[in-house]
Order: sequence, then C-alpha cells, then structure tokens
Amino acid sequence: MKIGVIGRTNVGKSTLFKALTLEDVQIEDRPFTTIDPNKGIGYLRVKCPESDFGVKCNPHNAPCSDGIRSVPFDLIDVAGLIEGASSGKGLGNKFLSDAMEAEALIEVIDVSGKTNSSGLQTSGYYPGEDVRMVESELLAWLDSIILKSKFRLGEDIALIVSKNLSGLGLTYEKVKEIITRLKITQINPETAHRISTEIIRKAKPIVVACNKMDSVENLKETMDRLKGEFSYEFIPCSAAAELTLKEAAKHGFISYNGKEFKTLVEPNEQQKNALSIIKKIIDKHGGTGVDELLNKLVFDAMGYKVVFPVEDEKKLTDGHGRILPDAYLVPGDYTPKDVAGLIHSEIADKYKGAIDCRTNMKMRNDAPVSNGQVIKIIV
Repeated sequence: MKIGVIGRTNVGKSTLFKALTLEDVQIEDRPFTTIDPNKGIGYLRVKCPESDFGVKCNPHNAPCSDGIRSVPFDLIDVAGLIEGASSGKGLGNKFLSDAMEAEALIEVIDVSGKTNSSGLQTSGYYPGEDVRMVESELLAWLDSIILKSKFRLGEDIALIVSKNLSGLGLTYEKVKEIITRLKITQINPETAHRISTEIIRKAKPIVVACNKMDSVENLKETMDRLKGEFSYEFIPCSAAAELTLKEAAKHGFISYNGKEFKTLVEPNEQQKNALSIIKKIIDKHGGTGVDELLNKLVFDAMGYKVVFPVEDEKKLTDGHGRILPDAYLVPGDYTPKDVAGLIHSEIADKYKGAIDCRTNMKMRNDAPVSNGQVIKIIV
C-alpha cells in the first residue's frame, strides 16, 4: 500500500512525512524545499492482539510498544503544488504523476492561515483556497489524460481509458466500474470530468490534514467552514508535535504510544518546556491528530484491514518461533488465500485453507478476512 503526501508548498508536508517515517528529509520554513519526492516507510498504529491471547509478541515486520503495533506502509512526499501545474507550470506534470502513483492521498494544509498561496508567511489566509486549487489541478490533469482516449464505435470505452490511466495504478476493473456506474457512452470534456471526479472520490481517496492546529484560535470555525464547502474528511493535526515526540522516543527520552507519553530520562529545561507545550496540545485535542488522520484514510476511506498471519494456531508463532511476528495491511476484499500470497507465492500455490485463531474454526475461502484477525494458513 502506498500513500502520497501532497499540498501547496511550505504547509508542513515534509514535517508530516518525517513524523510518519523518521526519514532524514529536508525541512525548512521556505517554499519548494522538496523538489524530488521523498520516499520511505510509514507506520500505522493499531492494537496488538497479544493481550487478547495472553501472550507477549515477538515482532518481525511491525514493531510493538505498550500493546500498540506499528504496521508498515509505503509513503511518498511529493513536491509542493502550485496553481497551473496541470498546464505544466512549475514542476507540473512531474508533481501530478508522482502524486498519482499512490493509492490514496493525504493533502496537507496550514489551517492556521499563516501561509499564503505562494508558501510565504502571512496572516488571515483561508486554507480552503489551497484545497480548491489542489482539487482543480488534480482534476484538470486527469481530464487531459482521459481526453486522449480515442475509440471507435463498438469499442470498450473502459479498456481505452484504462490504458491511458494504467500508469496511475488504475486497473481496467476499477475504470470499468466507474464508467458503467456513470453510464458513460462517449468521451468529451463533460464526461471526462465526471470520470476524474469519481476517481478522486473513490479510486484515489483524499483526506485533508489540517496542520498547525495548535497555532489557530478559531479552529472550530475554520473546520466547520471547510467541511461545509468540501466533501473531504478534514482532520486537525500537529505534525511538528508528532515529530518531536517520535524523535524523543527514538532517542530513548520518552515512551510514546500515539496517545500519551512518559519521560524516561530527566529532561533539561528546554526539553521540559517543549514537552509541556506538546502535553497541552495533546490534552486539548486528544492527541496530535496524526493517528486519527491515518485511521480515517486507511480504514474508512480505503477500506483496508490489518491481519496477523501465523504458522502455529496454538502457539501463534511463525517458523522461527516468533509470536505474532507480522502484521499486514490488506485491501478490504482480501481473502485468506490473498493473504497467503503476501507471505510468499509458494504458500499461495500450496494453499488449502485457513483457520481463525480466535475461534479455532476453519475460514471460508471466498470470504474477506476481518480487521485485526489472526489467521493460520493451511498448506
């Protein structure tokens, strides 16, 4: 699974990316810090099933801390978007093609209104203008690609269109479903725009990260206005607070599970002040907002699930004796055999069935797995 981080320049995209990955990316308070996309592994925090079974896990691909598993996914931080990108302005098509590599997008805005349309410091700027601009550029670019579809009477429109969109990870089946549902019989500017809009809504879902929530006094008023004007999910967050906590935890100063932190080493005065400010943010907002942002995108908008495969359904171990070693993010329609394919192609080839480790019952081969399910693959 790959998620893209997009938005206008200088709104905190790279800060959010680093908070999710702890990759060494360039972060500066100036426009166009990111030129080429940053790529890394992000982590989604979910409850570990160890407490349900009364065991202690030995993580392999997904670290665990205080009963919270960090499940990996691919993340890409794309260069800042400017108006006119769909016509080639600025980084233009490069930005848009980089962004649309992802299955879903986190759009970052500065909800404080302290960054203007050029990425410069200001005050009173309405961030909804950025949402409108990004949407317009994405749709215009998709429109232009779809309008390149040339077909003759009787040809499969979905097949022609999907060939043009194949580089964006859109399969024929997805395109066919959209075109059939919208009852598209020809390609013109109006129908191309309808297809583009549906792609953004369903095939490439977007959740908006309302960054710098701690720097705005009228947060609720701004959030209400944004929700009233657009159909996206808007989640307030503080990427800087999340990054500070992640860095402190990485260096052993604190323990942090996404909801609360505890100091492990006596902080100096500067560190103590920084942690005090962040605690106020967490107490006021119930967290930094980053976990909620990811959960809303991955589980609600994308419909993904987390599954924990094991080899021994009694001991919950893999072939190396590790308890609950792995956690995978899978599409919502994945069956046990699909999960087997994630582990290894040979396991999928030898697949005979699967067992739900909570019930010890054999699972239906044609039924999707459940979120948080621990399963044994029978080969």
